[in-house]
Amino acid sequence: MITSLFPSIIIISFFVLFFGMKCLKNSISKLYYFYWIIFGVYISGLIGITLFPFPYQDYLIQTMIEDNLGSTHNFIPLGEIREIIEFGYMPIVLKQLVGNILLFVPLGFSLPILFTKLNLKSTILICFLVSLTIECIQLVSSIFIRYNYRAFDVDDLLLNVLGSIIGFFVFKLAFKFLNNNELIKSS
Repeated sequence: MITSLFPSIIIISFFVLFFGMKCLKNSISKLYYFYWIIFGVYISGLIGITLFPFPYQDYLIQTMIEDNLGSTHNFIPLGEIREIIEFGYMPIVLKQLVGNILLFVPLGFSLPILFTKLNLKSTILICFLVSLTIECIQLVSSIFIRYNYRAFDVDDLLLNVLGSIIGFFVFKLAFKFLNNNELIKSS
């Protein structure tokens, strides 16, 4: 299996080097360099949670198929959520519902800090596109490996967007504090 360690190292290294150069050229402040590094760690974690580990060995994929361990794709809005609530038990409910919401709260919070001109609508659109990209990668990868190791789920998309909206409103609540303490740029 390919784990998330290697992609995480590459992503974080990119953020450190790219934004480090911007900081050295005084294009961004040290504070925003720090914010970009934290954002890079978040992005690598997001990718690691949603896409890895990734099976590529034929024997492992065959074993998963034989043991019927695959996920199913869900293209019906609220279908999986309804099923989880009806038939699931609390740990699954928490992992699926709360986990998918919490996964995108940091994105909804950090985007307006990093890009001061973003409003709620733009933030939602970006977060929707990020979530859709992840879900499409999961769909395409299941076709590529001939097994639904990770599945496309429209409910994940809805929950991720809800998380980003919550993150944006947390940012709005914290805005005055952040602004008064010069922890963000005023737009």
